[in-house]
Amino acid sequence: MTTVRTVAIYLLAVLVGTILVSLANTHVDLQALARIGAEIPVAVRVDASLRDLQGFAPTLLALNLIGFAIAFPVAGWVAHWLGPSWRLIGFALAGGLVVIVMMGAITVIYRALLDSTITPVAASRELSGLLTLALGGVIAGGLFASLKPAAD
Repeated sequence: MTTVRTVAIYLLAVLVGTILVSLANTHVDLQALARIGAEIPVAVRVDASLRDLQGFAPTLLALNLIGFAIAFPVAGWVAHWLGPSWRLIGFALAGGLVVIVMMGAITVIYRALLDSTITPVAASRELSGLLTLALGGVIAGGLFASLKPAAD
């Protein structure tokens, strides 16, 4: 497999993960509003999704580029030692873990640098929301593992 192809698969996984996490973030937040009685029409959901893709996704893309660049080689190394049956699971877990660590790091940075007590990514406040966000990373890791053959 050529380096160009590997980079293309990596960038595709980063892009897919970024879009999925961004959309999950939007809809976890909107569902929280709906649970307390707000009516959220489809047009509002679409508009909010597009705004998050425009506003939140670029930062998320940069963080995913860095996080996946660290996690995917580690997942590949672990899968090499555990055996090929662990490859898909390992990359999927690595992608999900990147998102979980990233959300935690964002909160820590806000608290340390800004002396803030808020959770900047509201969707990550509850475990269910955090796991929903992490699902985007899981899919991105699985996509990477599925498209890039294992190195021999």
